[in-house]
Amino acid sequence: MAERKRKWTVIDTVIVIVVIAALAVGYKMLGGKTSSGNKTAIEVQIHIANQDAALGEAIKAGIGDEVTLSLTEKDSGILKAVDIKPAEIMVYDSIKGEYKLDTAGDNVDIYATVEAEVEETDYAFLAGSTQIKVGNATPFRGKGYATEGNVIVIEKVGE
Repeated sequence: MAERKRKWTVIDTVIVIVVIAALAVGYKMLGGKTSSGNKTAIEVQIHIANQDAALGEAIKAGIGDEVTLSLTEKDSGILKAVDIKPAEIMVYDSIKGEYKLDTAGDNVDIYATVEAEVEETDYAFLAGSTQIKVGNATPFRGKGYATEGNVIVIEKVGE
């Protein structure tokens, strides 16, 4: 019986293109983060929403102390300032049929400003393995408290 040679088809071309695209996306997501290797000083403002007032006072008492911004327990910064405001939540007024801001009882919103030495990458600042990016939830721990807040402002120190 005569052997039949396999011919290259359009389907084969599509399969090769899909595999190459998948490899490129995988590299970009997992291995494409390039680090400049530079340590950079940044100021990060972290919003810790709707917390007990005692936590706000504990954090405020720690101004000048080291706080940890990562899960590795070795990457820290200095707590520079704390602003405490009454917590506001969105509530629905069923009589008027509209949403409005209302205070959340005795709870407070905490805005903590931390200066930290981090590694700068093309995509984020890194405190250990934790990415410091606007919108990201970030661990926030100091003497006598541990919580998590969202990064709302990042500024390089000296710029």
